[in-house]
Amino acid sequence: MLIVSTESKVLAVLSHVSYFFLPILVPVVVLLLKTDDPFVKHHAKQALVLHAALVVAAFISWILCIVLIGFLLVPLVGIFGLVVTIIAIIRTIEGEYYRYPVAGNWFN
Repeated sequence: MLIVSTESKVLAVLSHVSYFFLPILVPVVVLLLKTDDPFVKHHAKQALVLHAALVVAAFISWILCIVLIGFLLVPLVGIFGLVVTIIAIIRTIEGEYYRYPVAGNWFN
């Protein structure tokens, strides 16, 4: 296990938790503030990619409500975002470099 400072863990967790408030904005701010910390930078990038993907998926799901399939997709997108965010928060607290299923190696 990697030894990571408490400050780094807090900023990395903040990037993930921002899914519930101000998604996209908080990871960008954290990325701009902590460019020298690879742990924080990794988690902020992962959170940014996931939040952007979920915003796009939610938008597409809402559009697909016109043809009724969207009514199934909207809750699935929300549940997926909730589950992977909780997993990411737990892994970040443990000091791991977690990768979201949708984010993968993008920007790393």
